[in-house]
Amino acid sequence: MIKKAFTLIELIFVIVIIGIMAGIASSSFKTNYLLDDSNFISLKIKNAQFLGIGYEHLNFDGGVISNGDRTGCIHIKKSALEENATNKNEMNYKLHVTLDPSDTTICFDSKGRPHDGNFSGTLLTSAKTINLKYAGKENNLTIEPITGYIIITY
Repeated sequence: MIKKAFTLIELIFVIVIIGIMAGIASSSFKTNYLLDDSNFISLKIKNAQFLGIGYEHLNFDGGVISNGDRTGCIHIKKSALEENATNKNEMNYKLHVTLDPSDTTICFDSKGRPHDGNFSGTLLTSAKTINLKYAGKENNLTIEPITGYIIITY
């Protein structure tokens, strides 16, 4: 009676081929820092907009509240975005990209409209673009006026 089975050499050969294919496949799972950082900054801007909606920054006489409250504002600067999390549930994040402009502030009013830095008549009238660069590649984050909609251009 003849039994048909794989020999030890055949099994080793198949395992070696599977190992080579796994090694090639694992090299394609490298982290895309540019995309990750673009999404992180975009989410931080959306969070600032969310916090600003419904929060009134003006006094009854129309003047800006001057108690230093920056609810609905985001300081788009590498060191400001990397600050340690104040809440135990938040994660620390290290940016890998360079920002251009390297220092800008966007604030959102109670209707979610973007302002350039403060609330004293500085409603954005044109799109605000933030350029992110990493390893010779770049993405652009564009904040649209009136709506605060963010477009990521690759």
